[in-house]
Amino acid sequence: MTFRHLEDNLRDENIMHYLEFFDELQEPTKTVLGYALDIASYLSSQSLSNKYVLFGGYAVLSNLMTTFGDSVAKVWRGSTDIDMAGNRNVLNSLRSGYHIFNNLQSSNVPDKRTLKLDITGESECKIDFYHGKNTRKGVTRVNKHFGIPLRVIRPEYIVRNKLYTPKEQIQHYGDILAMISVMERGGYSPQDVTKALTLKEHGELQDRIVKAEEEFRKDRFGFFPSKKFADELKRILHRKKRIAISN
Repeated sequence: MTFRHLEDNLRDENIMHYLEFFDELQEPTKTVLGYALDIASYLSSQSLSNKYVLFGGYAVLSNLMTTFGDSVAKVWRGSTDIDMAGNRNVLNSLRSGYHIFNNLQSSNVPDKRTLKLDITGESECKIDFYHGKNTRKGVTRVNKHFGIPLRVIRPEYIVRNKLYTPKEQIQHYGDILAMISVMERGGYSPQDVTKALTLKEHGELQDRIVKAEEEFRKDRFGFFPSKKFADELKRILHRKKRIAISN
């Protein structure tokens, strides 16, 4: 175990579970999830646990693991980078706690930086860091993995963000279904799923759900809401889409 911040913060009762779990993971999930949890441990030790949030792929995975169990990480699609938002103190803390050998400001997105960091004995990891986005109360939740608190964006806001991904990137469609499934298991109603959306976004979500069901129907490793839940959600979305068009 070479992620030192994570190792320092693991309780004795979690160490064997952690070792066995990571021993069975495939790359890139093994390395990048390790970084995500190591960063979470480090920021917690710096009293910055409420000043950052993960979104994107590893927020999807964290919510899936919390709902369906850690073993889902073994069959997850994988992602090579961490999408993260935080304030200036978080960025400075990362610079102090890690060897960062690349720290580039995006030429297209003013509040985005690309960080490349490494820990001795591990491969490098890329972080797309956004200054200050999505850290407000109500948008985030804290999941615990091996006793380590990890702040991630809530599933309904992941779904909303996925509506703006390129239509040809099919993995995002699967993430939408997965997060709807997480919400159903978490006690959300179909109506609750739509509360974070604008009228325009309702139509986009309906279209993406239909496409996702076509693409992933035969995927035995997929995560899907029940037919009853999905059908009711599509009816609500269709109704709101018609309202948006009429306006």
